Amino acid sequence: MKRLALCCLVIIAAGCTDDLDPDGGLGDAAVSDGGRRDGSADGGGADAGGADAGVDPCPSPEGPGPARILFVGNSFTFTANMPTVFRSLALAGGYAPDEVVMRAIGGQTLQGHRADSAAEGAPARVREGWDVVILQEYSTRPTDSVGPAERFKIDATWFYDLAVEANPEVRVILYETFARRFNHSIYPGTFDDPEDMQAQLRFHYRDCAENYIPAMSEAAFAPPVELAAVGDAWESVLMEGEPPRLHGGDDYHPSAAGAYLTALVLFGTIYERSTVGLPAIGVDEATALELQETADSFTGATRPAPALECVPELPVGDEVRVDFGPTAADGWADLGSINGSVGPLVSVGGAATGIVARTSGFTGTQTGGSAANDLGYPGGVSSDSLWVGSFDGHAAALALEGTVTLSGLSAGTYVITVFASRDGDDGGNGRVTRYAIGSESIELDVVDNESRVATFAEVESDGTLRMTVGVSATGASRFGYIGSLIAHRVR
Repeated sequence: MKRLALCCLVIIAAGCTDDLDPDGGLGDAAVSDGGRRDGSADGGGADAGGADAGVDPCPSPEGPGPARILFVGNSFTFTANMPTVFRSLALAGGYAPDEVVMRAIGGQTLQGHRADSAAEGAPARVREGWDVVILQEYSTRPTDSVGPAERFKIDATWFYDLAVEANPEVRVILYETFARRFNHSIYPGTFDDPEDMQAQLRFHYRDCAENYIPAMSEAAFAPPVELAAVGDAWESVLMEGEPPRLHGGDDYHPSAAGAYLTALVLFGTIYERSTVGLPAIGVDEATALELQETADSFTGATRPAPALECVPELPVGDEVRVDFGPTAADGWADLGSINGSVGPLVSVGGAATGIVARTSGFTGTQTGGSAANDLGYPGGVSSDSLWVGSFDGHAAALALEGTVTLSGLSAGTYVITVFASRDGDDGGNGRVTRYAIGSESIELDVVDNESRVATFAEVESDGTLRMTVGVSATGASRFGYIGSLIAHRVR
């Protein structure tokens, strides 16, 4: 696998939701993405399915996937950090893109990008040569009601030719956008309803990919134009009602859930692998699974991602360590998000594993714990944590739980060690935290903690371990904490 390079994100947000587009509408903040096929012996995709009975599901090492991916578009790309979410999914799936880069300008059309002569402008970036170039048009241009749809197709063809000239093996992907929420002021009037808007977007994106670019391209080489049916996937979810809410508060741009679904569709389109089992990012696990299954239904991908298809084992006697909270520490996987993930993890012994750690349901983060401890932990591990609870008191806190999930575990027996520390006793309320795995629960007083741990000595796992974190049912604690977790495989 190629050596992982840092992700380079180029974002120019010239206004965002309030920018006027050239046609007088509200601006989309833009960005686009692209990449080459993974080059594996079996490319996956709709026809790949699972491995045949008796056949090694990993006959050869998986290719690294496209190394360089460029997004060209607007806020429908960069809102809620969608390219970063996409890259996190790629890494968790077993791929290692060297670059995931976007050129993003609020309210920009492809026509506007085309006229950008800056050194960092979209034409100059496309000319660098990329494995994947993803083109996302302003949200009302590929329609009959606003348009002009013909202009979208002309400009998409121009960028296609530019990308192919720079790299004849490029994959150009059109990112089909989504209709605005049902109560947006654009309905009724400009469009009858979201179904009308999405139908127009669907028609013109498909026509551009299947007919217009193949007919009008001047490129000497003509790789097929691909379509990422993001808008169609959105429509499928929205037809079932909310939650999850895919739009943000403006009923226009994506929420975290919307950006996650967009990234899933792009993952499935680019890598031709199922998204089921990838980390939940910005959403809870139930929502993540719903959106993963939706994405797969539109990409047709069924074969698991490499990191999930061929999961390396955690050796007996080895362990993985996760640090929760905003401060990172060497040798520990850093998971600082109240709803996020990290992994696949590398063990303390240096073994690659398929283990992914996820958090959901936590309330916040804190750095008010003790940096000194008797456990040999780095100060960055013991001083910070995630917390769950309520300032409204013990009764309100009892109704809340955070969840930590480890997936991709090797089947076996584990010792799970949990630590947390928080200065002070919260005005006499205490900070007794309750951890539960299955039917077993352990309580830990984390006040000024420098040495106490909660240890689950015999935890059997067939692949997934789920721990809940909350306040003790006794006493008056308002907040529960988790600062670190060690999973040690004993057999």
